[in-house]
Parts: sequence; C-alpha cells; structure tokens
Amino acid sequence: MELILLWMFFITGIVLFIRFAKKYPLQEWLICYLLAAHLAIFLGQLVVSYELLYYPVKLFPQFRSSVLYEYLLLPIMSVYYYYQTSSNSSMFRMLRVALLISGTSTVFEVVLEKNTDLIHYIQWHWYYSLISIFLFLLAIRFLMKQIVKMGESGPRGQARQSD
Repeated sequence: MELILLWMFFITGIVLFIRFAKKYPLQEWLICYLLAAHLAIFLGQLVVSYELLYYPVKLFPQFRSSVLYEYLLLPIMSVYYYYQTSSNSSMFRMLRVALLISGTSTVFEVVLEKNTDLIHYIQWHWYYSLISIFLFLLAIRFLMKQIVKMGESGPRGQARQSD
C-alpha cells in the first residue's frame, strides 16, 4: 500500500509541476522551485542524520531522506505559496496562507505517520513539522522577494535604464 501511495504522490507532484510550469512565469517559477528544493534537501538531510525521524518505505531507497517530499512536493507547495502571496499581500494574508498550507501538510503527515510505514517519528512531534514548514514557506517567499528585487535593479543595485 505504501508504494502505491508514493507513486500517487509522485504522479500528483509531476502533474502539479507541469501545471505550475504552464501557469506561472517560467524563470521566476523555476528559481522559486530550485531554491526551495535546495533548502529542503539540506534541511531534510539534517533531520534524518540527527535521527529525528526516518522513512522506512521510500520510492528511492538509496537515499535516507524522502527525496519525493524534498525534491518535488515541498518545493511545489513553496511555489504555490509564493504565487498565492506575491501580489501585494498583507502580512495577515501571508501568515494565514502559510499556516493553512503548513497545517494541511502537517495533518496529512500525522495521518501518514499513524497509519503507514512512510514516515516514523523518533524524536519528532507534529508541531515541529507545522512550525518548520510554516517558517520554510515564509523564508522562501522572503528570499524570492529579495531575488526579484535584485533582478529589477541593474548591476550593483542601480535601476535599469530602458534602451
């Protein structure tokens, strides 16, 4: 059953990946995705190497962490969050959407932890997931806003001039 779930997550992730690639500006979308994936891989490896949680059943067993989650699902959630809050969103909206996404993800993770062998908490609690995903989404959004701001200005922070 676990492998079927993993394949369903993989297919869902690929479908969302393709859908988002068509829906959002490719360059900005790709930067957000790769930034989130890079940070997620680093943090995921830390959590697994400190034996806070582990993944008994994996789609790619040669890795200790959940490659599917870190390379595909969490970065897609980050892209979705970034675009949901990128157009002049208030601080309240940014926090509310981040809490909604991280809360939904955490509830889903807890259900998987209780009912499958996809994830097991060793020294981990559900609220660590809630807080870490919430902060992760906010960090990616902040970093993306800084990258976009730097891209809008010319070299060394000077405004671009039209030719």
